[in-house]
Amino acid sequence: MKGLILCGGYGTRLQPFTFATAKQLLPVANKPVLSYVIRALQKAGVNNIGIIVGDRHDEFKQISYKENFETKITFIIQRFPLGLAHAVETARSFIKNNDFIVALGDNIFTQKLRPAVELFYRHRADALIFLAPVKEPQRYGIAYLEDGVVKHLEEKPPFPRSNLAIMGLYIFKETIFPAIAKTRPSRRGELEITDALQELIKMGGKVIPYHYEGWWLDVGRPEDLLLANHKILELQSKSCFFKIAPSAHILNSILRGPITIGDRCLITNAVVGPYTSVGEGTKIKNACIEESVLLKNVRIKGIKRPIKNSIIGTDTMLLLSKRDNEGCCKFLLGNKSRVELDR
Repeated sequence: MKGLILCGGYGTRLQPFTFATAKQLLPVANKPVLSYVIRALQKAGVNNIGIIVGDRHDEFKQISYKENFETKITFIIQRFPLGLAHAVETARSFIKNNDFIVALGDNIFTQKLRPAVELFYRHRADALIFLAPVKEPQRYGIAYLEDGVVKHLEEKPPFPRSNLAIMGLYIFKETIFPAIAKTRPSRRGELEITDALQELIKMGGKVIPYHYEGWWLDVGRPEDLLLANHKILELQSKSCFFKIAPSAHILNSILRGPITIGDRCLITNAVVGPYTSVGEGTKIKNACIEESVLLKNVRIKGIKRPIKNSIIGTDTMLLLSKRDNEGCCKFLLGNKSRVELDR
């Protein structure tokens, strides 16, 4: 079985961060979101993975070398983001006649995939869809079941009759490709994988549900990235409450775990954490930061008000100005920003 990870799209809901970095490469607990997806496929026994990328393929190649995934990775270029079904069709020459798992590169999930693979083969299915209840079903492809059988699928319905969302995880046989060929563009002008699955059902294909019981998150908005960082640090804290790179220096500071601090960081007279990721090369002095994500080479100095629930981009500077007010600060700052606060 092969793996296919979809990393196209522009990530507009995560701007300004995605102006400089693909959303799948933004850090959660100091590792790219994509790395969690690749590790999950590896644990399911998948060691031949194709990654669909757009015009930012050089970014993905660099991260694959840095992370050293120790698996065969093939990059497949999708010239235009024309939908998930189009992305799957783009990988047809890579898939060939193999069964394959499809995962969205901006989804993080914690449950093992192997039981779903075993269910797929046991039922000799053409497709398996991962389902989970959600609070905002209009944001997702939705499945309608009768007596446990998939009867109908609908992409982002304005008035959903079910809260069972199709996660960014699928298992397919090659029979999905004729279904994609029959799929027409949606009102968004894209070939939706939900519509292709519905076409597969019409063609007599066997589509089975897998009810996912673990934690998962579509990291599509700043608040999702912060929540994913919180969740992953919480999981990691069971084995390591403080993850601090050997080259980091902590001077006269308080660290509150769970926390992760990258290479060559310098933290002086500061309070950092909990649920905070500090990217490599960052310097923090005379500041208090919690429940936040700091990318690489951030500079924070002399900010007396607590910084909380913030995402601070690469090479950004936060400096003290003149006046000081009570309360906390919250920032969503893209790369190379500079902010001076009144004292």
